[in-house]
Amino acid sequence: MYDLREYRPLDEDFIYHSWLSSIDHNVDGFRSTTRLVINHCVENGTIKVACSEEDPDHILGWLAYSDLLSDRVLTYFFTKKNLRNNGIATNLFREAFTPELGKEIPAAYWSFWCQRYDLRKKWGVRFNSCVLPVLVERLVREELEDGSKETD
Repeated sequence: MYDLREYRPLDEDFIYHSWLSSIDHNVDGFRSTTRLVINHCVENGTIKVACSEEDPDHILGWLAYSDLLSDRVLTYFFTKKNLRNNGIATNLFREAFTPELGKEIPAAYWSFWCQRYDLRKKWGVRFNSCVLPVLVERLVREELEDGSKETD
């Protein structure tokens, strides 16, 4: 069995490593773009974690989302390979998207697993290729604005 909980700073290394390791795009800038999105989710605490009941530091899976755009966006999720098909990701999704359940939910990333598990039908998630560029543009703009405030 497992529990669902909020993100904690101790989770950071696992989140970064599992997210960055599971994207395999040999496109210049993709990893740094993804790191920017991860930073945003970590800093804002928009990550739900599934952990062992016996050891809350033992992460079984996690789901990240963003509230930066007008609609809550599913940014990414991960479940340890040997634990897939046990409802962990679905329960994390329901926890993070309770108010949005039954509506179409935009996704910033779309993986083989999203397609394989037909998350469009199962969760109402739909990949929108415009979401990630807009999300990144807003994050970069925020960084620039924050940087200019510091120099004033």
